[in-house]
Amino acid sequence: EIVLRALVQHADSSSSLDVVMEAIAANVARWSVDPQGGHRAPGNSCMAGAERLRAGVPWRQAGGPNAGGCGSVMRAYPFGLLLRHDVAGAEQWAVEHSRMTHQAPIALAACAAMAVGVAGEVRGDAPGEVLTEMVEAAGRYDAGTARMAEEALADAANGTDPVAVLERLQGWAAHEAIAAAMFVVARHERDLPGALLEGANAAGDSDSIATLAGALLGARLGIEALPAEWLRD
Repeated sequence: EIVLRALVQHADSSSSLDVVMEAIAANVARWSVDPQGGHRAPGNSCMAGAERLRAGVPWRQAGGPNAGGCGSVMRAYPFGLLLRHDVAGAEQWAVEHSRMTHQAPIALAACAAMAVGVAGEVRGDAPGEVLTEMVEAAGRYDAGTARMAEEALADAANGTDPVAVLERLQGWAAHEAIAAAMFVVARHERDLPGALLEGANAAGDSDSIATLAGALLGARLGIEALPAEWLRD
């Protein structure tokens, strides 16, 4: 929400990357001591980065150099929505924003893939093309993440048992999370509820997988793809 609000606030201006990132960083630091609702369970890397931001560490240096959890990729989708007509910019900004909390190459790669994927989905590009572009985006930052995503897509194409795949790709780390989400999306190109349920019932970091898959397919299919009873409740 912090990322989305910052991008919306600066959508009609020529604000530089630094201006937007400073706004995100300030609000992340504030959120870490005053969380909305009080029922969140943020990861250790997110909290460590926020603590450094509060201490005055520049946003580009606040993230742990080896922090490769899925915290930053889970909040990367707004870059693809708001910057969908500038895919290179969406990728760059998503990657740079990760540095506040997660600087490991697998986290940067996952954020790049997520931003590029959401931009393609919301534009209505061909599903297979979007997933291919996600693999390519990941590969610009970490070859291992790209290979993991390619293997997940091959599993989807070959009809591999999703229970087995999501047992392997549990999603606690960023590269596993993006690969698992891409697997789910490839299996449910026009079925947002099916994708959400498959992700949410996965063996590992199920909320993260469902979040990523839901953001990708939601960008393409819209709120009307959700069951009426879900919206009602």
